[in-house]
Amino acid sequence: MSKQDIRVGHSVWVYAKIFDSDREVEKWSERNFGARGGNTMLLGKVKEMISSTDFVVYFPYDSTEMEVGKKHIHVLTDSYEIWQRHFVRKIPKGQRSRAEAAVSSGTDSGSDDEIEQEEGEEQEEMDSSNPITSASNVLPWVFEPILEDPRSVMYPSIKPKLRCGELQYNDSSVDTSLIWILFTKYFPIAFAEECIIPQTNLAAELDDEWTSPLTIGEFLTFLGAICFMICYPLGGSRRRYWHWMGDEIFPAANLGRFIQWRRFELICKYLTLGNNGLPNDKLRYWREWLLAVKTCFQCALIPGRNIILDESMIRNKNFKAADCVIYIRRKPEPWGHELWTVVDKESGICTNFELNEGKEITRQLKYFAEFGATTATTLRLLEPYFESHRLVFIDSWFQSVKTATELKRRGLDSLGVVKTAHKNYPREDLEARCMNEAGAVASAHVNIMIM
Repeated sequence: MSKQDIRVGHSVWVYAKIFDSDREVEKWSERNFGARGGNTMLLGKVKEMISSTDFVVYFPYDSTEMEVGKKHIHVLTDSYEIWQRHFVRKIPKGQRSRAEAAVSSGTDSGSDDEIEQEEGEEQEEMDSSNPITSASNVLPWVFEPILEDPRSVMYPSIKPKLRCGELQYNDSSVDTSLIWILFTKYFPIAFAEECIIPQTNLAAELDDEWTSPLTIGEFLTFLGAICFMICYPLGGSRRRYWHWMGDEIFPAANLGRFIQWRRFELICKYLTLGNNGLPNDKLRYWREWLLAVKTCFQCALIPGRNIILDESMIRNKNFKAADCVIYIRRKPEPWGHELWTVVDKESGICTNFELNEGKEITRQLKYFAEFGATTATTLRLLEPYFESHRLVFIDSWFQSVKTATELKRRGLDSLGVVKTAHKNYPREDLEARCMNEAGAVASAHVNIMIM
């Protein structure tokens, strides 16, 4: 395809060096992709034609749009596929993309993932007509040493990037301190001003002790007191943070310098995070709040090349105050709210999450009808990163042949641990080769045609 044929919707690539500025000491490509970052190929899609020589290209790896001249655009047709950083390798025309799954198995002394595995197994019962999931289908696994995974060099190493421009901070002032800058990125202050504060004032207006309305400044002071209690637990009643006189090691907290104890208790009593008005929604009082926080986490950081999909727990034993409190025996904090989370591997910062609301709600969510619980959850969490060619490290609850295939279909590679969700894996052959010998390893691979 010639450059004369460039149209809206075409998949293209450009060299990162075209975005470098001569006025910058450290060039943009080197800052994001390393010493030879200028030759890194950035994948994108033509979104708009400005003129016959200029186009708007959308780059999914950081969700940005840039104006690019025709001379810098290289079109990816059906006959090409990017395999390495610095060249394009031609493959037979019409050949479909393939998802290669590799498995290595050794002896595992025990599996502690029995809890909730029922949902993981449930996905394997879905869509028996699918050649990937059909019980009658036996995948042609080939047992041979795997020297190197070609996906490790297929795409460039992208570094995580905070969406706040150039950090210019000075800890001598609150407004310019690094902690405050990060706080404003991850905390939905606008939601607090527009929703939480008005609804809290409305809930408390009939109380005679509520002598003045809650303001954003007082609300942030209230949050600061809570954070202090989490970091420095004294035990016993919350009132101790106002009246405890300290000891020979730790000084008194004396939170009365910032907010009076009775005022703090009144805010705790009437604090309202939201109400969507749906009586059958067990999260109706804080679903809007969760969505606001989730949006902040999604927008604050562009994750790097490697991301992690796992489970996390938020400790909570107060069954009357909130729904979705569950017990998972194997967790360090067994009581609380379970979150499925996406984390940037290099920085360890969470970039997306979803609350486990139970089977009934999960069955109503996107992708469930087609793929079942675990694959559907995986796709929902990673949807913002489709076609970005990132590598996802996946927990055993999420990983399966079907999950790896669907992620590859959507432009993501995956690497995960297989325990009980082993359908379509050569489990018996692996066990026969390892013979329960400590440290024994067997490796196999299979190519799956993506339709």
